[in-house]
Amino acid sequence: MTKAINLWSFVFSLLCVCLTFIAFAHPSLLSLNFYVAIVVFLVGIIGFFGVHNWKSALRSVLTIIFSALLIIVTGCGWIIFVGNLFS
Repeated sequence: MTKAINLWSFVFSLLCVCLTFIAFAHPSLLSLNFYVAIVVFLVGIIGFFGVHNWKSALRSVLTIIFSALLIIVTGCGWIIFVGNLFS
């Protein structure tokens, strides 16, 4: 189960990266990308329990790095383009 969580969190983090480029063209999608990146970050942390070899460890680390960067970039983009983050 945790191996599947590890794999799917990596896949969703890559989809969030693609969605980020679309979201900067359409700022209404920034909130969706921000919240999905937070969920993927938390699920990626849970995915660390599914590490059995170096490939799954690399997937987990990349998932955490991608989603943390997406949270920062999307949060800052949301503030710059939309003007409010938590209201």
